Amino acid sequence: MTLRHIVIATMRCAKTSRWAAIRFERAGDNAWAATWCFAIKEVSARREGYETTRMDGRFGVSSEYPGCPECGAKQFFLCSCGKLACWTGESKQVTCPWCQQSGELSGEISSIAGGSDT
Repeated sequence: MTLRHIVIATMRCAKTSRWAAIRFERAGDNAWAATWCFAIKEVSARREGYETTRMDGRFGVSSEYPGCPECGAKQFFLCSCGKLACWTGESKQVTCPWCQQSGELSGEISSIAGGSDT
């Protein structure tokens, strides 16, 4: 039996601002792949500790990743506020559903760290 290292992190839909959770699986040395995404209530995410997740490494999306349960976006971005949101990939101009800041995406995600919704 092969044990898989799985970590869940919270995100918000960039279109609806509703909460969701992304399941990441270790995909080799220092690499993570998003393999599933599901809707979740804020209270459940907090109870499970999903908003305090921390991972370091390279991040990607597996072929079976279904996308955001709200809008179907198949990718995600990490805002400078430290929160994840879904991303359609259509434009590098985004607005974070957590902090409402807008900007242009650049670079790669190297660390995901959760925190409180402020």
